[in-house]
Amino acid sequence: MIQIYLFINSAFYLGFSLWCLFKTDATARALGYHFLNNSGKVEYLSVYTGMELGFAVFFAVSAFFPAFRLGGLLLASCLYMGLMILRPISAMHYGNVSKITYVIGSLEWALGIWGIILLVMALKK
Repeated sequence: MIQIYLFINSAFYLGFSLWCLFKTDATARALGYHFLNNSGKVEYLSVYTGMELGFAVFFAVSAFFPAFRLGGLLLASCLYMGLMILRPISAMHYGNVSKITYVIGSLEWALGIWGIILLVMALKK
């Protein structure tokens, strides 16, 4: 089950990375970013595309090698816990967020809860 979870995370991060790479302006606008200059585009591509691609590779490697699965699960759980705490707080604070914010947040919550359940089960063994 952990392997499937890691592959799903890898696929999502690869998809988001490619989406940001090939639709940079559209994804940035959907997420509420506006580029003031080319440095903003470089930063967006580095952080969103590069980091998401790195996560995709990390989760795929973790899924392929049993020795890395618990580490991959731990990283995913920690990442999602941070997102699960900060996204709703910031959305409530600032309000008036786009639909994509709720969609991404819902996906993070689903993967986060699933990851935490898997982590607790794995640590009980």
